[in-house]
Amino acid sequence: MRLKVPNRNLVLWGLLLLSLLSISLQVAVFKISLPGKLLMPWLLYFSCLLFLRPFSAALMVFFVECFFLRIHLMKMALTNSPFEASDIFAWKQALFLKSYADYVLPAIVIGILVSLWRGLSFSKKQLLFLPVFFVVATSFVQERQPTETQDSLVGTLFKVTRVNYVDWSFTTNVKENGILNHIFLTLPTGQIPAKGKLPYDDVKSLVDVKRPKEEPDVFLVLCESCYTSSNDSFVTPIADLEKEGFAHSTVISPVYGGMTAEAEFEVLTGLPSRRYKGIDFQYFAERYSKTAMAVPRIFSENGYDTWSAHANDGFFWKRDIVHPKFGFQRSFFAEDMNLPEKGKYPEDKVLFDLALAKYQESLEAGKKTFAFLITVYTHGPYADTDGDGGEAVYKEKLDKTVKQFLEFQSAAAELAKKNKRPVMFVIFGDHKPAMTLSFYRRHEFTEDYFSTTGSRNQSFLFSTLSPSQQIVYGKVPMYVKGYGLKADGVSEAIARANEERPIFCLPGVLSEKIGIHNSFYSYLVDACRKNPEYLVDPEFLRKYFAEGIYGGRLFD
Repeated sequence: MRLKVPNRNLVLWGLLLLSLLSISLQVAVFKISLPGKLLMPWLLYFSCLLFLRPFSAALMVFFVECFFLRIHLMKMALTNSPFEASDIFAWKQALFLKSYADYVLPAIVIGILVSLWRGLSFSKKQLLFLPVFFVVATSFVQERQPTETQDSLVGTLFKVTRVNYVDWSFTTNVKENGILNHIFLTLPTGQIPAKGKLPYDDVKSLVDVKRPKEEPDVFLVLCESCYTSSNDSFVTPIADLEKEGFAHSTVISPVYGGMTAEAEFEVLTGLPSRRYKGIDFQYFAERYSKTAMAVPRIFSENGYDTWSAHANDGFFWKRDIVHPKFGFQRSFFAEDMNLPEKGKYPEDKVLFDLALAKYQESLEAGKKTFAFLITVYTHGPYADTDGDGGEAVYKEKLDKTVKQFLEFQSAAAELAKKNKRPVMFVIFGDHKPAMTLSFYRRHEFTEDYFSTTGSRNQSFLFSTLSPSQQIVYGKVPMYVKGYGLKADGVSEAIARANEERPIFCLPGVLSEKIGIHNSFYSYLVDACRKNPEYLVDPEFLRKYFAEGIYGGRLFD
């Protein structure tokens, strides 16, 4: 069978149309467009010619580019985190973005559907584009950095055309290479950190053997979007915990407005999440060792009953996979709870009631408890009230969660007292809420934090932040309170040692103060004594938290 070449003029005109549209889009959004950004749009265009007419194929690829770029800009505005390929594979949890969507995304989807409907075409001539379609499809299953290897044809094309993968900044990668190239370049691959010599093998324990060994029951509570300022600029109900006898400090989250799993990774491992680009749970969940040396496993090896609870679906951030591997003996998610209404974030009373019941079971069984609780009711978005940027709704939700936490904490402390068990409560915010407009108005963030500002939360884009700005950007509150401890001032000491330290420092300080020894935690405590600006510096993180530590602690 001899195949005739399709109408060359139409194919070339379609290619020209796509090129002009794609470059114009990049220039309009980023004020820059490098020639290499056209590589993936062109490859997708020729792939689509297998089943679409040229102009429809050009519009189809352009609308797809618009779709992903729009999501990227939304994600940047709300969380200051760029879109990446793993977001596509985690589409179920990405559905929460629908709450933030405006008319633009539905309009783009309509454009995609119209292009498909009006452009579908099947002829023998179009089979000439089958090899391109095959090459593109197979190349999507490939290595992490295609510009550094020639294992795939598309990877080779990226290298030949000098597409520079900016792996140190996904935001810059989108800006310089375009969203479609960026998606291809950030495809997850299962590569894991290599093992190496561990710098803490010879570190002596920092646990004071003369000090009474506390080993209290521990409730570690990650509070969704919980924030209050250290001054009077943005005071919220969680500040009332100080009035209830909690020791207060401020810790530094690695994320803003979302991406809870990164803060969760840090508090459960004692490792910086920013050491690797992308969401650690997303990339590595299936590859983590079944006996990863995370915080829950250390407690388990010290005789604790370890369990986690979260009133959201287990698949969200792949917690149903990660938590058992990190050493939780049991985990409870939305599917294990009687939630009052599906599809809405439930009040955290559901979580705390379950936690209290499980704690009572552990006490009756004579077991020590390490429980990790993740709240959810204060999750955004927050409806605007008279132009307040969502403040009223946010504070109302947070007030309810704080009161429910205090009721739980009081009841759990009473149970511990009856069973003659010491108990400690640590509650911290995972990140600031996505309320940038409010923070800007209240001078939490000043003009120099942003490259663009506006009248809505979605209008703000953060600029490249200095170390001192990163500290302000990531600041979230932490509160600690203990009951029945042998030594005085333990809660205050934990709060003081974590002041203006990243969340990943908490496991080391906590273990040191309650008498649970682990050589890595001693190394961690020593590293976290550095100046806070060092602790947010990428070079410092690479030096003190080498790849071998991740490989040795979390992977086989």
